[in-house]
Amino acid sequence: MKTIEPTDAIQQSLRDAPQVDLSWIQPAPTADGWTLAPDALRFVTKIVEVLRPHHILELGSGLSTRLLSRAAGPLSPKCVISSVDHDPQFNWGSGGAAIEEGGAKVKFHLAPLVVREFGGKLLGAYLIQPEKLATKRPADLVIVDGPPVNLGGREGTLYQIMDFARPGTLVLLDDSKRPEERAAIKAWEENLGDAVTIRQLPGFGKGMASIVINRPVPTKEFWHHRFELSKAEIEQIVPEGQSLLIAGDNWWGRELGTSRPLLPFMEKDGAYWGEPTDDAAAIAELDRQAARGTHFMAFGWPTFWWLGHYKQLAAELARRGKKVLDNDRLVLFDLRP
Repeated sequence: MKTIEPTDAIQQSLRDAPQVDLSWIQPAPTADGWTLAPDALRFVTKIVEVLRPHHILELGSGLSTRLLSRAAGPLSPKCVISSVDHDPQFNWGSGGAAIEEGGAKVKFHLAPLVVREFGGKLLGAYLIQPEKLATKRPADLVIVDGPPVNLGGREGTLYQIMDFARPGTLVLLDDSKRPEERAAIKAWEENLGDAVTIRQLPGFGKGMASIVINRPVPTKEFWHHRFELSKAEIEQIVPEGQSLLIAGDNWWGRELGTSRPLLPFMEKDGAYWGEPTDDAAAIAELDRQAARGTHFMAFGWPTFWWLGHYKQLAAELARRGKKVLDNDRLVLFDLRP
Protein backbone atom coordinates (compact mmCIF):
# COMPACT_ATOMS: atom_id res chain seq x y z
CA MET A 1 0.00 0.00 0.00
CA LYS A 2 1.29 3.46 -0.92
CA THR A 3 2.69 5.50 1.98
CA ILE A 4 0.72 8.66 2.74
CA GLU A 5 2.44 11.89 3.68
CA PRO A 6 1.77 13.11 7.26
CA THR A 7 0.16 16.37 6.08
CA ASP A 8 -2.24 14.46 3.80
CA ALA A 9 -3.03 12.00 6.59
CA ILE A 10 -3.84 14.91 8.90
CA GLN A 11 -6.21 16.51 6.41
CA GLN A 12 -8.02 13.26 5.69
CA SER A 13 -8.30 12.46 9.40
CA LEU A 14 -9.63 15.92 10.26
CA ARG A 15 -12.31 15.44 7.62
CA ASP A 16 -13.35 11.92 8.64
CA ALA A 17 -12.85 11.97 12.42
CA PRO A 18 -16.38 13.16 13.35
CA GLN A 19 -17.78 9.83 12.03
CA VAL A 20 -15.62 7.70 14.39
CA ASP A 21 -17.75 5.65 16.81
CA LEU A 22 -16.70 5.85 20.47
CA SER A 23 -19.74 4.03 21.90
CA TRP A 24 -17.49 1.11 22.94
CA ILE A 25 -15.95 3.33 25.63
CA GLN A 26 -17.93 3.08 28.86
CA PRO A 27 -18.45 5.29 30.72
CA ALA A 28 -18.48 7.74 27.83
CA PRO A 29 -15.41 10.01 27.72
CA THR A 30 -15.79 13.68 28.58
CA ALA A 31 -13.80 16.79 27.72
CA ASP A 32 -13.01 17.76 31.32
CA GLY A 33 -10.87 14.85 32.53
CA TRP A 34 -7.22 13.80 32.37
CA THR A 35 -7.68 11.62 29.30
CA LEU A 36 -7.93 12.74 25.70
CA ALA A 37 -11.22 14.52 24.98
CA PRO A 38 -13.74 12.89 22.61
CA ASP A 39 -12.67 15.07 19.66
CA ALA A 40 -9.03 14.04 20.19
CA LEU A 41 -9.95 10.35 20.63
CA ARG A 42 -11.81 10.37 17.31
CA PHE A 43 -8.96 12.10 15.51
CA VAL A 44 -6.30 9.78 16.91
CA THR A 45 -8.37 6.74 15.90
CA LYS A 46 -8.63 8.04 12.36
CA ILE A 47 -4.96 9.09 12.05
CA VAL A 48 -3.92 5.53 12.96
CA GLU A 49 -6.25 4.11 10.28
CA VAL A 50 -5.02 6.55 7.63
CA LEU A 51 -1.30 6.80 8.45
CA ARG A 52 -0.95 3.02 9.02
CA PRO A 53 2.11 3.27 11.32
CA HIS A 54 4.36 0.32 12.11
CA HIS A 55 5.42 1.71 15.49
CA ILE A 56 3.44 4.06 17.73
CA LEU A 57 5.16 5.70 20.71
CA GLU A 58 2.80 6.99 23.38
CA LEU A 59 3.89 9.29 26.22
CA GLY A 60 1.16 9.04 28.83
CA SER A 61 -0.74 5.75 29.16
CA GLY A 62 -4.43 5.19 29.88
CA LEU A 63 -7.62 5.22 27.83
CA SER A 64 -5.64 6.39 24.81
CA THR A 65 -3.59 3.18 25.01
CA ARG A 66 -6.74 1.07 24.66
CA LEU A 67 -7.88 3.24 21.77
CA LEU A 68 -4.53 2.98 19.97
CA SER A 69 -4.45 -0.80 20.39
CA ARG A 70 -7.99 -1.12 19.06
CA ALA A 71 -7.38 1.21 16.09
CA ALA A 72 -4.08 -0.42 15.12
CA GLY A 73 -5.26 -4.01 15.51
CA PRO A 74 -6.49 -4.47 11.91
CA LEU A 75 -3.37 -2.95 10.33
CA SER A 76 -1.16 -5.02 8.05
CA PRO A 77 1.83 -5.09 8.32
CA LYS A 78 1.34 -5.32 12.06
CA CYS A 79 1.74 -2.25 14.20
CA VAL A 80 3.25 -2.33 17.70
CA ILE A 81 2.79 0.25 20.43
CA SER A 82 5.28 1.47 23.03
CA SER A 83 3.36 3.07 25.91
CA VAL A 84 5.41 5.10 28.40
CA ASP A 85 4.17 6.50 31.69
CA HIS A 86 5.67 7.48 35.04
CA ASP A 87 2.63 6.49 37.12
CA PRO A 88 1.81 2.82 37.83
CA GLN A 89 -1.87 3.74 38.06
CA PHE A 90 -1.94 4.57 34.36
CA ASN A 91 0.66 2.11 33.07
CA TRP A 92 -1.12 -1.17 32.45
CA GLY A 93 2.06 -3.20 32.39
CA SER A 94 2.52 -2.62 36.11
CA GLY A 95 -1.20 -2.51 36.95
CA GLY A 96 -2.15 -5.79 35.31
CA ALA A 97 -4.86 -4.47 32.96
CA ALA A 98 -5.54 -6.34 29.71
CA ILE A 99 -4.83 -5.18 26.18
CA GLU A 100 -7.85 -4.75 23.89
CA GLU A 101 -8.99 -8.07 22.42
CA GLY A 102 -7.81 -8.26 18.83
CA GLY A 103 -5.81 -5.09 19.27
CA ALA A 104 -2.21 -4.31 18.41
CA LYS A 105 0.52 -5.48 20.76
CA VAL A 106 1.36 -2.97 23.48
CA LYS A 107 4.69 -2.92 25.33
CA PHE A 108 4.39 -0.93 28.54
CA HIS A 109 7.33 0.97 29.97
CA LEU A 110 7.11 2.41 33.47
CA ALA A 111 9.60 5.28 33.21
CA PRO A 112 10.42 7.70 36.07
CA LEU A 113 10.35 11.42 35.44
CA VAL A 114 13.82 12.95 35.69
CA VAL A 115 15.58 16.21 34.91
CA ARG A 116 17.87 16.07 31.89
CA GLU A 117 19.93 18.60 29.94
CA PHE A 118 18.86 19.31 26.38
CA GLY A 119 21.29 21.65 24.63
CA GLY A 120 21.99 23.59 27.82
CA LYS A 121 18.36 23.56 29.08
CA LEU A 122 17.37 21.57 32.17
CA LEU A 123 13.95 20.05 31.55
CA GLY A 124 11.70 17.31 32.80
CA ALA A 125 11.76 14.11 30.74
CA TYR A 126 10.89 10.43 30.88
CA LEU A 127 13.76 8.07 31.67
CA ILE A 128 13.16 5.99 28.55
CA GLN A 129 15.16 2.79 28.20
CA PRO A 130 15.17 1.88 24.48
CA GLU A 131 15.35 -1.86 25.18
CA LYS A 132 11.98 -1.60 26.97
CA LEU A 133 10.16 -0.29 23.91
CA ALA A 134 8.15 -2.57 21.62
CA THR A 135 10.67 -2.41 18.78
CA LYS A 136 14.01 -0.87 17.81
CA ARG A 137 12.56 0.70 14.68
CA PRO A 138 11.82 4.46 14.73
CA ALA A 139 8.37 5.64 15.69
CA ASP A 140 6.07 6.62 12.82
CA LEU A 141 3.48 8.21 15.11
CA VAL A 142 3.99 9.73 18.57
CA ILE A 143 1.20 10.77 20.93
CA VAL A 144 2.25 13.24 23.65
CA ASP A 145 -0.22 13.35 26.55
CA GLY A 146 2.29 13.61 29.41
CA PRO A 147 4.00 14.38 31.64
CA PRO A 148 1.73 16.63 33.72
CA VAL A 149 2.55 20.31 33.91
CA ASN A 150 3.20 20.16 37.66
CA LEU A 151 5.76 17.38 37.12
CA GLY A 152 7.90 19.16 34.57
CA GLY A 153 5.68 19.75 31.57
CA ARG A 154 6.19 18.64 28.00
CA GLU A 155 8.93 20.76 26.40
CA GLY A 156 11.54 18.07 27.00
CA THR A 157 9.45 15.38 25.30
CA LEU A 158 10.02 16.50 21.71
CA TYR A 159 13.77 16.75 22.23
CA GLN A 160 13.95 13.19 23.57
CA ILE A 161 11.54 11.91 20.90
CA MET A 162 14.17 12.90 18.33
CA ASP A 163 16.23 9.86 19.37
CA PHE A 164 13.33 7.59 18.37
CA ALA A 165 12.18 9.38 15.22
CA ARG A 166 12.83 9.35 11.48
CA PRO A 167 12.23 11.98 8.78
CA GLY A 168 8.45 12.13 8.46
CA THR A 169 7.58 11.01 11.99
CA LEU A 170 4.30 12.62 13.04
CA VAL A 171 3.97 13.86 16.63
CA LEU A 172 0.60 14.87 18.10
CA LEU A 173 0.53 17.13 21.18
CA ASP A 174 -2.69 17.08 23.21
CA ASP A 175 -3.91 20.09 25.25
CA SER A 176 -2.04 22.45 22.93
CA LYS A 177 -4.23 25.44 23.83
CA ARG A 178 -2.92 25.55 27.39
CA PRO A 179 -0.35 28.27 28.13
CA GLU A 180 2.29 25.70 29.11
CA GLU A 181 1.92 23.77 25.85
CA ARG A 182 1.94 27.01 23.86
CA ALA A 183 5.22 27.93 25.57
CA ALA A 184 6.64 24.49 24.71
CA ILE A 185 5.62 24.90 21.06
CA LYS A 186 7.29 28.33 20.92
CA ALA A 187 10.49 26.86 22.38
CA TRP A 188 10.42 23.97 19.87
CA GLU A 189 10.06 26.38 16.96
CA GLU A 190 12.92 28.54 18.21
CA ASN A 191 15.27 25.69 19.11
CA LEU A 192 14.61 23.29 16.23
CA GLY A 193 13.96 25.66 13.32
CA ASP A 194 13.17 23.97 10.01
CA ALA A 195 13.92 20.54 11.48
CA VAL A 196 10.21 20.49 12.38
CA THR A 197 6.94 21.80 10.98
CA ILE A 198 4.43 22.68 13.71
CA ARG A 199 0.74 23.42 13.22
CA GLN A 200 -2.16 24.06 15.59
CA LEU A 201 -4.96 21.90 14.21
CA PRO A 202 -8.48 23.37 13.99
CA GLY A 203 -11.56 22.10 15.76
CA PHE A 204 -10.23 20.81 19.09
CA GLY A 205 -11.71 22.09 22.35
CA LYS A 206 -8.49 21.68 24.37
CA GLY A 207 -6.19 21.97 21.37
CA MET A 208 -4.21 19.52 19.26
CA ALA A 209 -0.91 20.38 17.59
CA SER A 210 0.85 18.37 14.89
CA ILE A 211 4.63 18.29 14.65
CA VAL A 212 6.14 16.75 11.53
CA ILE A 213 9.80 15.89 12.07
CA ASN A 214 11.53 16.87 8.84
CA ARG A 215 14.99 16.05 10.14
CA PRO A 216 15.61 14.39 13.50
CA VAL A 217 18.04 16.27 15.74
CA PRO A 218 19.47 13.65 18.14
CA THR A 219 19.87 14.83 21.72
CA LYS A 220 23.67 14.49 21.47
CA GLU A 221 23.63 17.00 18.58
CA PHE A 222 21.07 19.41 20.04
CA TRP A 223 23.70 21.64 21.70
CA HIS A 224 25.48 22.13 18.36
CA HIS A 225 22.15 22.64 16.56
CA ARG A 226 21.20 25.54 18.84
CA PHE A 227 24.56 27.21 18.13
CA GLU A 228 24.15 26.70 14.38
CA LEU A 229 20.75 28.43 14.45
CA SER A 230 22.19 31.29 16.51
CA LYS A 231 25.16 31.68 14.18
CA ALA A 232 22.89 31.88 11.13
CA GLU A 233 20.73 34.55 12.79
CA ILE A 234 23.74 36.66 13.80
CA GLU A 235 25.27 36.51 10.33
CA GLN A 236 21.94 37.49 8.79
CA ILE A 237 21.70 40.62 10.96
CA VAL A 238 25.26 41.74 11.75
CA PRO A 239 27.04 43.01 8.61
CA GLU A 240 30.30 41.37 7.53
CA GLY A 241 33.25 43.02 9.27
CA GLN A 242 31.15 44.53 12.09
CA SER A 243 32.25 43.57 15.61
CA LEU A 244 29.86 41.94 18.06
CA LEU A 245 29.92 42.22 21.85
CA ILE A 246 29.17 38.92 23.59
CA ALA A 247 27.89 39.19 27.15
CA GLY A 248 30.05 37.11 29.48
CA ASP A 249 33.01 34.85 28.89
CA ASN A 250 33.77 34.43 25.19
CA TRP A 251 33.50 30.60 25.25
CA TRP A 252 29.94 31.04 23.99
CA GLY A 253 31.19 33.18 21.12
CA ARG A 254 33.83 30.62 20.20
CA GLU A 255 31.18 27.91 20.04
CA LEU A 256 29.30 30.00 17.47
CA GLY A 257 32.15 29.80 14.97
CA THR A 258 30.97 32.98 13.25
CA SER A 259 33.14 35.03 10.91
CA ARG A 260 32.10 38.24 12.70
CA PRO A 261 34.80 39.67 15.04
CA LEU A 262 33.76 38.96 18.64
CA LEU A 263 34.56 40.85 21.82
CA PRO A 264 33.70 39.61 25.33
CA PHE A 265 31.83 41.96 27.63
CA MET A 266 33.59 43.09 29.87
CA GLU A 267 36.78 43.24 27.82
CA LYS A 268 40.41 44.27 28.36
CA ASP A 269 43.14 43.78 25.74
CA GLY A 270 40.82 41.43 23.84
CA ALA A 271 40.27 39.10 26.81
CA TYR A 272 37.29 38.57 29.10
CA TRP A 273 37.63 40.72 32.21
CA GLY A 274 34.78 39.34 34.32
CA GLU A 275 31.17 40.32 34.98
CA PRO A 276 30.38 44.02 35.53
CA THR A 277 30.48 44.98 39.20
CA ASP A 278 27.28 46.98 38.75
CA ASP A 279 25.13 48.77 36.17
CA ALA A 280 27.38 51.83 36.15
CA ALA A 281 30.41 49.71 35.21
CA ALA A 282 28.41 47.93 32.51
CA ILE A 283 27.18 51.17 30.95
CA ALA A 284 30.69 52.66 31.07
CA GLU A 285 31.96 49.60 29.16
CA LEU A 286 29.13 50.02 26.67
CA ASP A 287 30.20 53.63 26.13
CA ARG A 288 33.83 52.60 25.63
CA GLN A 289 32.94 49.95 23.07
CA ALA A 290 30.60 52.32 21.21
CA ALA A 291 33.44 54.85 20.92
CA ARG A 292 35.50 52.07 19.29
CA GLY A 293 32.75 51.48 16.73
CA THR A 294 31.17 48.34 18.19
CA HIS A 295 27.42 48.63 17.74
CA PHE A 296 25.99 45.12 18.24
CA MET A 297 25.59 43.20 21.49
CA ALA A 298 24.42 39.62 21.97
CA PHE A 299 23.25 37.70 25.01
CA GLY A 300 23.38 33.93 24.62
CA TRP A 301 21.17 31.73 26.75
CA PRO A 302 23.84 31.31 29.49
CA THR A 303 23.73 35.08 30.16
CA PHE A 304 20.00 35.78 29.83
CA TRP A 305 20.04 36.40 33.59
CA TRP A 306 22.10 39.55 32.98
CA LEU A 307 19.07 41.28 31.48
CA GLY A 308 17.20 40.85 34.74
CA HIS A 309 20.15 41.48 37.05
CA TYR A 310 21.62 44.54 35.28
CA LYS A 311 18.32 46.35 34.85
CA GLN A 312 19.82 49.75 34.06
CA LEU A 313 22.06 48.19 31.41
CA ALA A 314 19.03 46.53 29.82
CA ALA A 315 17.17 49.85 29.85
CA GLU A 316 20.15 51.64 28.33
CA LEU A 317 20.40 49.07 25.53
CA ALA A 318 16.71 49.54 24.77
CA ARG A 319 17.09 53.35 24.83
CA ARG A 320 20.14 53.45 22.55
CA GLY A 321 19.11 50.88 20.00
CA LYS A 322 16.70 48.17 19.01
CA LYS A 323 16.25 44.60 20.15
CA VAL A 324 16.36 42.89 16.75
CA LEU A 325 16.21 39.32 18.02
CA ASP A 326 14.69 37.77 21.14
CA ASN A 327 14.20 34.01 21.29
CA ASP A 328 14.96 31.01 23.50
CA ARG A 329 18.63 31.00 22.43
CA LEU A 330 19.68 34.55 21.65
CA VAL A 331 18.91 38.20 22.39
CA LEU A 332 20.57 40.64 19.99
CA PHE A 333 20.70 44.46 20.12
CA ASP A 334 21.49 46.75 17.19
CA LEU A 335 23.00 49.90 18.70
CA ARG A 336 23.94 51.75 15.54
CA PRO A 337 23.25 55.51 15.73
